[in-house]
Amino acid sequence: METLRVGLCSWADSGLVKSGWYPAEARSAERRLRFYASRFDTVEVDSTYYAIPEETAAWRWAARTPRGFLFNVKVFGLFTLHAVDRKQVPSWALSATKSHDGPDRLTLRDFPKSVLLEIWESFRRSIAPLDATGKMGYLLFQFPPGIEFSRVLEKYLHRIREVSGPLRIAVEARNGKWMEGSAEDRFLGTLRELNMAYVAVDEPCLEWTVPPKWPITASWGSVVRFHGRNAAAWEKRGAGVSEKFRYLYTPEELHPWKNRILETSARVDRLFVMFNNCHGDYAVRNASWMKKALGLSVQDAEGAQGMLDYGPDEEQKIPEKEEHT
Repeated sequence: METLRVGLCSWADSGLVKSGWYPAEARSAERRLRFYASRFDTVEVDSTYYAIPEETAAWRWAARTPRGFLFNVKVFGLFTLHAVDRKQVPSWALSATKSHDGPDRLTLRDFPKSVLLEIWESFRRSIAPLDATGKMGYLLFQFPPGIEFSRVLEKYLHRIREVSGPLRIAVEARNGKWMEGSAEDRFLGTLRELNMAYVAVDEPCLEWTVPPKWPITASWGSVVRFHGRNAAAWEKRGAGVSEKFRYLYTPEELHPWKNRILETSARVDRLFVMFNNCHGDYAVRNASWMKKALGLSVQDAEGAQGMLDYGPDEEQKIPEKEEHT
């Protein structure tokens, strides 16, 4: 049932690693990814939001997962209008910043347009191995909650499409005003025009958060992400990631979504169901429940051990010369 894919928004989250979900034998990053891929057929790469990885990292991810596994990549924060750590910007790009000895965190405004395009191409090359091996799911764009949808942002989405080529793109609104009145019409119309998927969300119901609407805007598929419903932590200033997403869904809370997922899956070619309640093994437990509820196979322990025993001699070869797409 390849239409439906269920996974987590990170396989290397420190809370998950410490939770005991990974077996004792899975001490290395390689073995943890192999174990994860024996249980789920898709995952989001969260680390790419903070820094552009080396291309060899993506080759390793592809080599350590079975055929058909898909990685969904969070876009480098600079391109989702966030401020990023100066240390995470490619060194060759820093010399072109408008303020050489400026702040520790940089935004798009700190770079000439030509340099921004080079940084974007560097990001694309870093994940090209996933595309080359058929393991690229979608690129996830999450804009800051403080930004409202505007004509300027509409133009920016068009530019994103221009520089992204045929890559599948998903956009998650993080400000409820994006899904109100004329802004909603313009936002969804832009996504449909550019064949970008609207990301449906389950999150706390607060004045500024996004309602659980689920319009289909892309021909390639759809995405739904579960953030938990820890309203108190979302409202708390300075709450950490683990605290914010510390929420374990009950079957009663997930069951209505199961029905919506099944209904939506009949309308799209591919549907990603991603759990981002990354506290301990909460996301694993909820994702496993959802897989079972949707009638998808849940890998048993023997199968997982088989993945752990998958030896290095059988690993897909990492090309000596990496070709980019």
